[in-house]
Amino acid sequence: MISFEDPLKEEKQFKPHKMYDPNSDDVLDADSEEDHKEYAEKDYIHIDPEVLRGILKDEGGAAGLDPFLDSPDVDAEAEEIQAALALMDDVGEHEHGDYILQDDETAKTPDKIIIKIIEEEIKFVLEKRKKRKKKTKKSSGKKDACYHKVKSRYSVWPSAYASGALVKCRKVGAKNWGNKSKKKK
Repeated sequence: MISFEDPLKEEKQFKPHKMYDPNSDDVLDADSEEDHKEYAEKDYIHIDPEVLRGILKDEGGAAGLDPFLDSPDVDAEAEEIQAALALMDDVGEHEHGDYILQDDETAKTPDKIIIKIIEEEIKFVLEKRKKRKKKTKKSSGKKDACYHKVKSRYSVWPSAYASGALVKCRKVGAKNWGNKSKKKK
């Protein structure tokens, strides 16, 4: 059997190139295909992330794909640019498709949003507890007049009789409790 090679098929030769860590300044040289595969598994990209960040800054912090494709500094297809932007921690994709550069003031990654919500809830719960403690401390520290009148009358304290008398005293008031009322004939 005779094999015919397609004359239009180009053999792609591996060319050494640089690969960039999307989240640090680390730059590595991929001298062989093995190096390239190893770095690709570690999420290294072909486009310099500082160039992508610079384009986003020039666009005011948010941009679609057009500025990246139009830039002379970026020599890549749209899919490769999208993959590189997705791997960058400080770049997020807006629901309308724009890519947004995160700055210190607007740290809006989902993890940070969740952490912020949890911190706010914890503060809210702690404030409620403080308010409750303040209320209970105010009332528990002082004894009212009924307490003193009833305690002086009953020798066994606390008892069911004394508790009932305390409730009755608080109903009618300390001034009126314990005075016999004279019935009119």
